Amino acid sequence: MKESFYNNLKNLVGTPEKCSFLLAVSGGGDSVVMTHLFHACGLPFAIAHCNFHLRDNDSDEDMRFVQQLAVNYGVQLFVKEFDTLSIQKNSGKSVEMVARDLRYQWFEEVGQPFDFIVTAHHANDNAETLLLNLCRGTGLKGLAGIPARNGKYLRPLLPFPADELRRYATRHHLSFRTDRTNFSEQYQRNKIRLAVLPKLTEINPDLIRTLTRNSNHFRQQYDFYQRQIAAFKQEMVSLRGDEIRISIRKLSENPDKELLLYEFLKKYNFTAATACDIARRLDGNAGKLFFSDTHCLLKDRDSLIIKKKEETAAIEITISSWEELEKLGFSVENHEVNGSVPFERDPNVLYVDAAKIAFPLTLRHWREGDAFQPFGMYGTKKLSDLFKDAKSSRFDKQKTWILCCKGEIVWVVELRSDHRFSLDFDTKQFYKIKYHGRI
Repeated sequence: MKESFYNNLKNLVGTPEKCSFLLAVSGGGDSVVMTHLFHACGLPFAIAHCNFHLRDNDSDEDMRFVQQLAVNYGVQLFVKEFDTLSIQKNSGKSVEMVARDLRYQWFEEVGQPFDFIVTAHHANDNAETLLLNLCRGTGLKGLAGIPARNGKYLRPLLPFPADELRRYATRHHLSFRTDRTNFSEQYQRNKIRLAVLPKLTEINPDLIRTLTRNSNHFRQQYDFYQRQIAAFKQEMVSLRGDEIRISIRKLSENPDKELLLYEFLKKYNFTAATACDIARRLDGNAGKLFFSDTHCLLKDRDSLIIKKKEETAAIEITISSWEELEKLGFSVENHEVNGSVPFERDPNVLYVDAAKIAFPLTLRHWREGDAFQPFGMYGTKKLSDLFKDAKSSRFDKQKTWILCCKGEIVWVVELRSDHRFSLDFDTKQFYKIKYHGRI
């Protein structure tokens, strides 16, 4: 087993002798065998142990056992003790999930100086994970089981079934600790191990190795699938500022649009059901919004636009001086009318008659029903129509600033000014106000 273990490790990391390893050791048989194998192969390693204080004196005995194990091998030991039940009390999570989170958070911290953090998951663990995922509902990723390498995390025992590890421990006279909770069927994983796997083994005595092979096949298929998704994403998805945009035309042309859309959107916490709903509405009218816990998606004319959720409460800023306006990202110039005025045709620039504007001014976002008199017109126009003419998305409307004086719209910033505040034949003094997009 030593040779096959070393060869598997070599396949995972290249040259194990040049790597530093931190072994996660509970004191149970699997992690003790793993520690012995690293020592037998002459590889550099240190040991990390978590004491969750969940099994009264047994937890402390496990910790003392691992401490002695580190002494026996002459390696560095890291120990972390947790008051797990107190942490779990108001978390809304199970004890097992809290312990797992605590363990991996600490591993990330203590494992920084090491090349790899190594756990003792083996083929039976992988089979249990595959069956659990299948029972709960899963796709290819869940069927692929536990990855042998995931970033800094290594699981070099995955090819080896539990009975082979037990034989190795017996042959080398290795002592280890036994966790009594492993025999309690109150945990789902234990039910799979103690009740389900023995029954399935009656059908296929070589079940663990069969599931291991299947898991490897699923892993290869999943990796291939991910590469194809990445290729489609590069073709269909683009980034514009803080917006993620998905081409509706390109997505609609693909027969697997629902699957692709879910793969694109799950990163932003949209469910499969929501992705299917969006896919069915690709030919519908623009303006429909969809929400996840963290993001919102707008079906625009040509694109699906994804943005982080933001507070939608109306923001209204009162401005009492030109200095205050300048602090918000505007520049203000005061000019006397002396002959013709050199106008800039720029939606970021406003020319306003000084006699027609007075403080306080307000700067706010668009509201339903807003109307103004666009420069060059004598009738009123709803801002919703202005946005429609400008082909502004709902997100564009939500972030557009409006400068007001005494409740009247002076300027739809970056779009259009109001005729009532413009320069005329009687204008003697005017302000040139430019927006620099900093607010």
